[in-house]
Amino acid sequence: MNKKKMIILGLVITLVLGAYDVFAGGSKESSKAKKVEIAFIPPGMVSPFYAGTIEGAKQAAAEFGFELLILSPERENDYAGLLKIAEDMITRKVAAIAMCSIDTETTVAAVKKANAAGIPVILFNTLVKIPSGDVYAYVGYDQRAAGRSVAEYILNKYPGKQINAVIIEGLPSSFTTERAGGFMDVLNEKKPANVKVVASQPGDWEREKSMNVAANLLQAYPEINMFYGLSDEMALGAAQACKAKGKTDVIIIGIDGNPNAINAVAAGDITATVNVKPPLIGYKAIEAVKKALNKEALSSPFIVTDTIIVDKSNVDQFKK
Repeated sequence: MNKKKMIILGLVITLVLGAYDVFAGGSKESSKAKKVEIAFIPPGMVSPFYAGTIEGAKQAAAEFGFELLILSPERENDYAGLLKIAEDMITRKVAAIAMCSIDTETTVAAVKKANAAGIPVILFNTLVKIPSGDVYAYVGYDQRAAGRSVAEYILNKYPGKQINAVIIEGLPSSFTTERAGGFMDVLNEKKPANVKVVASQPGDWEREKSMNVAANLLQAYPEINMFYGLSDEMALGAAQACKAKGKTDVIIIGIDGNPNAINAVAAGDITATVNVKPPLIGYKAIEAVKKALNKEALSSPFIVTDTIIVDKSNVDQFKK
């Protein structure tokens, strides 16, 4: 073969191999098609509750083939930070947003911006309808009913015991209103002679602040023998204050069903927690995203998850 023919053959081989590489590369790209991106935005990560919702959301995302983008501000009262995250996700053109905000104004602002961009929104850990803005679904437990269940629990479990209770509130929000309101509803309806609410003070969903609040109240009101924390972290803070004061005969109940609270029930550090099943809430939120993207019509925008009180009698079922 002469030199000219060898050069031509080399060029042909190069072109064929180049074409194959382009074709093969394209096949590889198509086989690794970009997953649909979903934003999952908790209001903060102070409470293990939100880690639980993320666990469930990840499970659903893997099942449905979504890419989950999980972002949150550092603290639950960083409303500007949460709104900025939502705006960034809208700019990124995610397919849907699942978010939780304890501030109504922030929620409305984020929802309206997403509406304008044509991005469906699911609000999780709430069943309270926002005053304006289009929300595809609300996913969560009935927080007022959870508060009622705490009051009913103590009335049934301690019928002859004088209970001097403290409510440790979260940040001002429908969450605080509903959880405390349900508890007070039962007391106002049944008017039990043996239950008195001595004080109600904010712990802002935080363990350390709640510990300090509980310690100060125990100093001011030595007769206190019950703390109802509107979240597990606040109940655990009250438990630390009781331990430091050497008070062992105190009823302490929280709401969330976080693993650390379940363990505290098992250890006898707190009396009970209302297990609201955080992973189920996260899973259902992403399941609602799937329905929104498929343009399914819901019979109701409210997707309600169940709850159960966990105490010494059943705690072994829930320990991990």
